[in-house]
Amino acid sequence: MAVKPLTQKPKPNLLRQFSNFISTVTGLEKTCRLIQSFAQIVIQLNIPPGSTTTAQWETAISQIALTRRFFRFFAFINCFSQVYELLGGAQSLGLFMTLVEIGRWSCLGLYLVLEDLTILHALGVHPVAWNTPVLVEAFKFWFYSLALSVFGAVCGLLFTSSSPASNKTSNNEKTKENKNAEKTAPNTDDSQAKAQRTALMKRIVADGCDLLIPGVFVGWMQISDLMISVTMVISTVVSGGDAWVKAQE
Repeated sequence: MAVKPLTQKPKPNLLRQFSNFISTVTGLEKTCRLIQSFAQIVIQLNIPPGSTTTAQWETAISQIALTRRFFRFFAFINCFSQVYELLGGAQSLGLFMTLVEIGRWSCLGLYLVLEDLTILHALGVHPVAWNTPVLVEAFKFWFYSLALSVFGAVCGLLFTSSSPASNKTSNNEKTKENKNAEKTAPNTDDSQAKAQRTALMKRIVADGCDLLIPGVFVGWMQISDLMISVTMVISTVVSGGDAWVKAQE
């Protein structure tokens, strides 16, 4: 009986990949965010302020931003689930990094909860006088979460060690046959370490760029709207890359 050779699955074309991407919730949210940030750049560069066109573009931007809020309406559940797992010791990160991650996910969850409380005001269904103060506090928690995320990623890059010395000792004591076999086998430890460092660097870039948004909103930073829009594009592209790859699986 003839055995059929294994054939590699052909890579889908770019249009199909984009279709797979926007078919996911994360991909659709990232696409809307990218459109919103580009629209903000257009307003800052090409449209004179105070014109009718500017008002139309600002309306479109606000509607896109409101749409994106529905994509993350229940995202606080995942945040507090992460906190629960960290408290239960599901992830062995060490005491210090565990506390950083607990603070990061707790602040992000509180931001999302407070933002959800103002959704009816944003829709115009039930206007409330406390909308702005609640949003300010929500964005403070978002700022804290992003700051802790960047801090944790930097610590991960600085203090994450490579393979322990005990592994090196045991490798030296192996037989020649095992050594020859190890030479032919791929070094999975190095590849995993590189992938981890790459993920941490992406996290620093994306969260570092997003850090400007709540910083400006609460008045802690003075940055132009154009710079905010550019950093939104950068963070969206960087964070959306992993979502693009995952959507093709």
